[in-house]
Amino acid sequence: MSREAMEEKVPFSRPSAAAVLDRLVESHPGPALIVGQGIRVVESNDAARPLIEALRAGHGELIDLLDQTRNGTEGHRAEIVLVSGKVFDVAATPIGAAVLLTARDLTGERQRIGRFAEQAARLADIMDCLSDFAFETDREGRFVFCAPDVAFGYRTSSLIGHYAVDLLDGDWLEGRSDPFIGERALAGVEVWLAGADGTRVVTQMSARPVLDDLGRCVGLRGFLRDLSGVRARETALTQALDRERLRGAVVDAMRGAGGPERAIRVAAEASLASLHAQGALVMARDADRRMNAVLGLGDAGAALGAEVSDAVTRIAAQDQVAGRVETRAVGAMSALIALAVEGGVAVGAIVLLRPRHLPWTGIQAGILSAVADQLGLVLGIRERVGQLERLSRIDALTGILNRRAFDNEMPGRLRQADRDAGGVLLLVDLDDFKPVNDRFGHAMGDKALSLMGAAFRGLVGRHEMVARLGGDEFAFWLPGCDGQQAFARADAFHGVLYDLDRRPDMPSLGLGMSIGIAEVRTGSGENLDNLMARADAALYRAKQGGRNRTELAPRTGKD
Repeated sequence: MSREAMEEKVPFSRPSAAAVLDRLVESHPGPALIVGQGIRVVESNDAARPLIEALRAGHGELIDLLDQTRNGTEGHRAEIVLVSGKVFDVAATPIGAAVLLTARDLTGERQRIGRFAEQAARLADIMDCLSDFAFETDREGRFVFCAPDVAFGYRTSSLIGHYAVDLLDGDWLEGRSDPFIGERALAGVEVWLAGADGTRVVTQMSARPVLDDLGRCVGLRGFLRDLSGVRARETALTQALDRERLRGAVVDAMRGAGGPERAIRVAAEASLASLHAQGALVMARDADRRMNAVLGLGDAGAALGAEVSDAVTRIAAQDQVAGRVETRAVGAMSALIALAVEGGVAVGAIVLLRPRHLPWTGIQAGILSAVADQLGLVLGIRERVGQLERLSRIDALTGILNRRAFDNEMPGRLRQADRDAGGVLLLVDLDDFKPVNDRFGHAMGDKALSLMGAAFRGLVGRHEMVARLGGDEFAFWLPGCDGQQAFARADAFHGVLYDLDRRPDMPSLGLGMSIGIAEVRTGSGENLDNLMARADAALYRAKQGGRNRTELAPRTGKD
């Protein structure tokens, strides 16, 4: 096709990047806004009003976040506290000269943590004021005095005259001597009791022997301090510290370099080590809402990943997914599954694996749930970034790769072909496409291109590539294929026009297809510019030779 004919073609219509970003801002479940030069807000949703007001009021940390993001190529994150007391977790992503801000309101979460701390402190004060269990036994180890009125679930008045050893936990006592009989002082000795309801009570015992006038030991007098509450508080504190440490690790990873992918790895690695698992998987939903593994660590092979994927997909399809943590048997492993949720919808999960004979505890489930809570935000951002990246690579009319994606992909594919089994590049140009637009209108021309794009997608394999280079020109990269095999593939591409003319919803367009083929041999070291030039020359010969033909370019001197 001549240069003049190419220049007469009318550019196709594509949705603007601004429109895509506008839809992203409107659909974001929390505050979202786009800030242009300075602090000028060019797009926002209703939830972003507090952040906009803060910007206009000159909020230093928020403006610093914008400046830091503008001056780099990676996203940043910060926790922003407003004058009103509201707290937001704000992620900033550079988009050209502007910055996309998405946020999550942490105000309620911070208030709940504060109330929990206040309640925990009050409870601790009350427990510290309670009296210890005071006792005295006789020579045979029977209670002769007990206080206060109720201890360990017993009415202490009913214990008088009974052997103290009967209060001891049987498993703990086995192999030990009765601590209530002896002539030696005890200080802070751990003693396990059986409470009135059969539960095990851990106590700390301090006692001194009771002596008669002749200095003989006639009993024991002392105190038992219930350590069960202390142990419970220690366990809760440890759980809270572990939870906040893991949560903080994910947040810090998001704020640093690496973005969502780094945060996902940190969440998996930290959970794997802290919760004593043998394997970890991070799952993320795909376009069909199926949960697939995006990261596997430790004993998390492909077979286990497939089973876990099925289990997580079923769990995510249930109601009330927020905070859901479940266990599942997966092969010889027990899987602890915590759903990662954003906006009330499951966007993924973190899964820990360990042998079935090592059951998961409620504490471990609680800690993993806290990690999954942060992971939901990370996976949501990762999903939206992926959508934007895909949109930037896809030709809107045909649904195949655009010229930018082709130019980015081909150098790497050429290097691989140079190492492996070579390949072929086919440049395809439609013959007499401009008359279609003139005769039937541009809408019909666009429909024809769209149908051809769909047909071309069906003709390329998993490792092959098709792209629209512009107008009615396409490119195919077929790795491992030689020149002669490429002619057979070209016939299939010609068949697309044959099928198009026979569609009941399309007129007979009378289009032809000229194809130029350039073969790449292993070890040739050919670059993309030279390969494109050879294929374009072959395409020109096909046009000059009568059109609707396929021509193979001569090999380079290095072949």
